[in-house]
Amino acid sequence: MGRLLFPKGEQSAFIASLLKNRKNAVGELAVFCGVSERTIRDWRREKFTLPEDAFRKMQKHLHIPTPAVTRLADYWYAKKGARLGALRRLELYGPPGTKEGRQKGGRISQLRRKQFPERYPNCPIPKDYDFPKLSTNLAEFIGIILGDGGLTPYQLKVTLNSEEEKEYRLFVSNLVFQLFHVHPKIYQRKDEKTCNVSVAGMQLIKVLNKLGVACGSKVKRQVQVPRWVKKNSNYTRACLRGLMDTDGCVYHHHHVSHGVHCLNLGLTFTNLSRPLVEFVFQTLLSLGLTAKKTAHGVFVYRKQEVDRYFSVIGSHNGHHIQRYSSFATIKAARRDTQEA
Repeated sequence: MGRLLFPKGEQSAFIASLLKNRKNAVGELAVFCGVSERTIRDWRREKFTLPEDAFRKMQKHLHIPTPAVTRLADYWYAKKGARLGALRRLELYGPPGTKEGRQKGGRISQLRRKQFPERYPNCPIPKDYDFPKLSTNLAEFIGIILGDGGLTPYQLKVTLNSEEEKEYRLFVSNLVFQLFHVHPKIYQRKDEKTCNVSVAGMQLIKVLNKLGVACGSKVKRQVQVPRWVKKNSNYTRACLRGLMDTDGCVYHHHHVSHGVHCLNLGLTFTNLSRPLVEFVFQTLLSLGLTAKKTAHGVFVYRKQEVDRYFSVIGSHNGHHIQRYSSFATIKAARRDTQEA
């Protein structure tokens, strides 16, 4: 039930009139109302307003007339109490909306969601990724990203040919799992012969950023191979393999030598980032290969040079391997045709 509000001073006078000329009046009135004697004295001092149910009991047992009072609404004290509580909290802890306070609250919230995911079934939690050990597999993957990959603040994506590189996309997918222990998604793009090997994860992108691969346009930023890769010859070769398997090509080319039409085997790398072109060119030279460089590409023309590349560097792209392996058969068939 609610409480009754007397005009100032009248509640005290009302309780005093009930206690006047009665022996042990406070104790009797406390029994009537079902409260302690201290509460009766608090009412008399107007420390608290008078409950309506206590007032009805007084009327019933003492046969008193109803004074002019106002009935307060339920929870009338909530607004006043909330304001006083807020002022006290502000006094003790300062303003609640500070940047530091929000950051601390966010960290605690994320920690609780990771500790008790069953309590937050509809709340996505960022997955933590361990920083991978530096290795040839990681260096090759960096080359793959620099070749046909790309990063946004929330996603890693490697775009491949959906028809010619079916086996290679599985290799890339398995490589991601080996390095980061997550299975990427493979999406076929509509109306195009391409597919995306994709992993969503803000924390993964942060790990790749620390490894030297930044987000955004590779051409505008003129990306280059991270320093930790260049410092190790094994990492350098692995990264070269990743770059060649994505932005490289094994091709058969025709040329005329001393009036004779010849078929030869070539290897090329094309990219609009000049530092990447320079890296591929210098790495090939360090292997003792003869290479030619243009503004946006590197070319290896002789079959003996391509043979050495596949012997020393190799490839994980089945399409490149097939093009390289089929050259001898195609050249033999062409020779037989010419002789016939």
